[in-house]
Amino acid sequence: MDTGAVVANRYRLVELLGTGGMSVVWRAHDEVLDRDVAVKVLSPRLAADAAVLRHLRAEARAAGQLRHPHVVGVYDYGEWQVPGRPRTPFVVMELVDGRTVGQLLTGGPQPWRLTALVCGQVAAALAAAHERGVVHRDVKPGNVMVTSAGVKLVDFGISALAGQADGAGGELLGTPAYLAPERLAGAAVVPASDVYALGLLIYQMLAGRLPWQTSTTTEMLRAHLYREPAPLPDTAVAPAELRALCHRCLAKDPADRPAAAEVAQALFTAAGVPVTGDLLAGAGPAEPDGETTVAHPPPAPAPARRRGGLRTRRTAVVAALLLGAVTAGATALLGRGGADTPAPAAAAAGPAAAPAPAAAPAGDPRCTVRYTVRSVTGGRAATAVTVTHTGPADVAPWRVAFTVPAGQRVLRGWSHQWRQDGTLVEASGERLPAGRSVATGFDGAFAGQWTAPSAPRLNGRECATEVAFAGAPVVRTTAPARSTGGGAAEQPARNPGEPAATDTGTQAGPAPAADEPAKPEKPEKKDKKEKPEKPGKPEK
Repeated sequence: MDTGAVVANRYRLVELLGTGGMSVVWRAHDEVLDRDVAVKVLSPRLAADAAVLRHLRAEARAAGQLRHPHVVGVYDYGEWQVPGRPRTPFVVMELVDGRTVGQLLTGGPQPWRLTALVCGQVAAALAAAHERGVVHRDVKPGNVMVTSAGVKLVDFGISALAGQADGAGGELLGTPAYLAPERLAGAAVVPASDVYALGLLIYQMLAGRLPWQTSTTTEMLRAHLYREPAPLPDTAVAPAELRALCHRCLAKDPADRPAAAEVAQALFTAAGVPVTGDLLAGAGPAEPDGETTVAHPPPAPAPARRRGGLRTRRTAVVAALLLGAVTAGATALLGRGGADTPAPAAAAAGPAAAPAPAAAPAGDPRCTVRYTVRSVTGGRAATAVTVTHTGPADVAPWRVAFTVPAGQRVLRGWSHQWRQDGTLVEASGERLPAGRSVATGFDGAFAGQWTAPSAPRLNGRECATEVAFAGAPVVRTTAPARSTGGGAAEQPARNPGEPAATDTGTQAGPAPAADEPAKPEKPEKKDKKEKPEKPGKPEK
């Protein structure tokens, strides 16, 4: 199989992205639809293995049924016949440049807002899968891709339908560090097992490590069964609600864990992202991801290659860049829904989210105000402000007013007229045409911690609010972002790739290498002197 070969008379192989023990992944060009795709080709030596074929087909079917913006898209499945060789199965998928959470964790703990955004999108993807009865069974950092367009959950290769027997035939498929207790106990497949793994992902992103310190696979499996997770360390700065949610996901009893949709709702709310549930999760076409597409990994990574389970040949999109795309109007498809869920004050959805009258009188605008945080450092903040007017008539003159916390001052407006009276800030200009936007911004000073402006109004009418982070560098966190604790509405909005002005600069150590795929062993049998343990009780 060489560069230039055409698979199934359609997919021309362009570049080898990675190779593993079971398959190889190629960048290919779909010559029918004229687009780049990822083609996962099964190793010829495994083409006759019925179990492997079953898993590959299951992956294609499971992911192919899920039309969701945070699930990697599967376009095609087939078998490629080369003269003189056995038929070779292949799967055609989305191609997206990005980095895995596992790669991000090599820099240590992640800011809690970034954690909430990433894991919220994973939870939304799981909610879509669970609604269709599909359980992923291998949620882990290496299977979560972070791109400039958002997060993608990949690798449904060992997914199963809820209610099926888990570990049939004596094999328990998955990654030992992320196996839920009920899976080890031989229970039927349940969606709550994915939520448990998601809880571990949240914990690991906040703390930079897993909740148990173990040195062997057997110790790890016993920890899942018998040991309560250690409390998140003090260095993992996050709101109390986020900490509590993480530990709820890690409950030993699957019945005590929240559903994936509930987790997504809570995480997006904590991050200050408006959540809409107006569409059915997992149904209908996936939302477009712009010009980006996703590489799906083989089961094991190859050195010096590409994407999460695969190593990248060239620098991929950094995780911090997703914030500009995600926080600005991110939508989570969380099932049959109704009205928008209000976000915290720092990024709350205003009445513009509700149905508007069919016609509005001139000068009665409908609007959205986006605050794009460009930098927060040394008691100074640079914030771009974009006002989008969606009303039916021009607004002339226009005036945007919003409030800032006491102690925050506008030092300089970038354009147009700016003034401040206490906590009220106003920007104004001559004319804002219907359906157009105006861009401005300001440099500000603050004492303590910076918080995004709130309650914007355009000529007296309330506007919807969006908060984004732009210009973020590669995420290399030297210390978690500081917060005062409490609800997300009180947390400062900070450039996620930049430590707080009061940070100590302590470098966190790399995450443990607990993300290697494997067929884990069952817990070892205890010797005669060791008393059996009961699930759910801490190990002494």
